[in-house]
Amino acid sequence: MAAPQRVPASGEQAADGAGSTTDGARKKKLLLIAGAALVALIVVIGGVVALLGNSSDSSPEAQVKKAITTYTDGLSTGNLEALRGVTCGAQHDFYQNISADQFAGVYRTSKEQKSIPVVQSIDAIQIKGDAALASATVYTEADPSKQSARTFDLKNTDGGWKVCDPPAAQ
Repeated sequence: MAAPQRVPASGEQAADGAGSTTDGARKKKLLLIAGAALVALIVVIGGVVALLGNSSDSSPEAQVKKAITTYTDGLSTGNLEALRGVTCGAQHDFYQNISADQFAGVYRTSKEQKSIPVVQSIDAIQIKGDAALASATVYTEADPSKQSARTFDLKNTDGGWKVCDPPAAQ
């Protein structure tokens, strides 16, 4: 019967030097993993800096985007109070005059039909005095592949930018 032989554990080099190639490959692999982790960390830090930079942007364009986001978030979550606070004109009147129960029914039906618009991007903003026009690309959950252009009319009021109905044709 042959005597048992010692088999080196993972990461342990054999006494005769065998396994040095494995250790070299392992070190290269660890360096590659560490490098990839460093790149990922830099990307994450860059993203955080970009988000923090955008959140402190108080330009009129950023305020218009925020109003549109508040409006569309209100639509998608069924937040009647948010919609009342971020609209003006006939839209505001509609949200102000509808009861919470009626709105819940409209919201429930819209959710079931997947017809609530989702803003994919705000493509352009034009501001003239206290009025703004923003064009966006939107879709609905019913058919996310069917994107369309949507225009948001906004007005700057004492309470900030509000989403309104388009001005009457003159």
